Amino acid sequence: MRKPFVALPVLLLASGLLVTTGCGPVWMLPGGSLAGPVEPAPEDWSFSDATDVVQLETRPEDPYSVNIWGVGIGKHFYVAAGEASSSAWAANLSEAPDVRLKIGESVYELRAVRVEDAVEIEACLAALKRKYDFEPKPEQRSSAAVFRLEPRAGG
Repeated sequence: MRKPFVALPVLLLASGLLVTTGCGPVWMLPGGSLAGPVEPAPEDWSFSDATDVVQLETRPEDPYSVNIWGVGIGKHFYVAAGEASSSAWAANLSEAPDVRLKIGESVYELRAVRVEDAVEIEACLAALKRKYDFEPKPEQRSSAAVFRLEPRAGG
């Protein structure tokens, strides 16, 4: 005889995932709009060293958010992708640079600027190595898309 409620845990899990992905990202699955109190961008992002994974929301007109690594260096926060076209979130930034970054419970409204300066890129990659013990391969270094997150104009 079949147990009638065996599928209930699976149904509850699936429902929970659908509800949570409607807000922010869950593990490796992208989500939508990030929730939380909006705070002004800090003058120093060093507090972010205590948080391994942050959440980044792109495409404000149709929010797309991901869990991502990032590093604070002084007054800027940085995120990087292997290539701008290899990640949906990075590709979104070429269309619309306004982003929202969530660290802990706080959300920061920022603008992403693609970093072209080799010295600044190396500083970001060195900070990623210190924080995550991650060193990109030489071919990844040359194609990396590094973005500096800054306060939005007027924000």
